[in-house]
Amino acid sequence: MGTYRVAQICPNGHVATTAADVYPEFREAFCSQCGEETITQCPNCSAPIRGDYHVEDVLYLGSDYKPPAFCYNCGKAFPWTERKIASAVELVNVQAALSSEELQQFRSDLAELTKNSSKLQVALFRFKHVMSKVGTTIASDVRDIMIDVFSEAVKKAIWG
Repeated sequence: MGTYRVAQICPNGHVATTAADVYPEFREAFCSQCGEETITQCPNCSAPIRGDYHVEDVLYLGSDYKPPAFCYNCGKAFPWTERKIASAVELVNVQAALSSEELQQFRSDLAELTKNSSKLQVALFRFKHVMSKVGTTIASDVRDIMIDVFSEAVKKAIWG
């Protein structure tokens, strides 16, 4: 049986270390990529952010660690997930000039697309509709923002 190490991540999703609890020498008080203060706990419930999964006596050669979008303990979105959703909404609003109701719906749909929930198909339909209104450049920029927090199923459904 294994245990999760503690990850240290900045609010923009840059990973300082995936094992802050056992390798303190790799900790960064501030992100070396953007200068933001890093965290090791959920800002909502203080549960440790899960890093690498460690199994005793197993050698790991690298990691494909991706910061979790949501806290395993309380279910709240981590700051990097919230920031990416907010950035995508702002970018789309600049181009599409959506009404406040449409903007709120788009924000809600983006959140659903990060969860792979039962509302996925409806959220996908609306997301694709909004993307068709903004043009390829903005749609590409939204993709770049959201690629790390969308589930694999969503990425496949949207971009193949």
